Amino acid sequence: MGFFNNSQKASAISIYEKEVKPRLKEKDGLVHIIMINSFSKWINQNFGCEDKYTTQIDEILIGIQRDGYEIIDVKFNSIQGQGLTGQNEGFHTLITYK
Repeated sequence: MGFFNNSQKASAISIYEKEVKPRLKEKDGLVHIIMINSFSKWINQNFGCEDKYTTQIDEILIGIQRDGYEIIDVKFNSIQGQGLTGQNEGFHTLITYK
């Protein structure tokens, strides 16, 4: 499990640096949002913590905060039957920050 967790963390850090960070608004005291699209683990049918989503979104939140932004709220929705095989659950995460 450690290998997958480290891989998920590295992927999230890369996404943060390449895709999220450049889209964060300048710190101006106003409230802004950013939408993150992601997927569950492949064939995720177990009851328990969704470690892939948790690890990846947490790393994005950590990056935003380390860059001096305040997280106001995090909301998400999920859609079944996503991905190439239709076996994944898709997540849309809306992060409100200041």
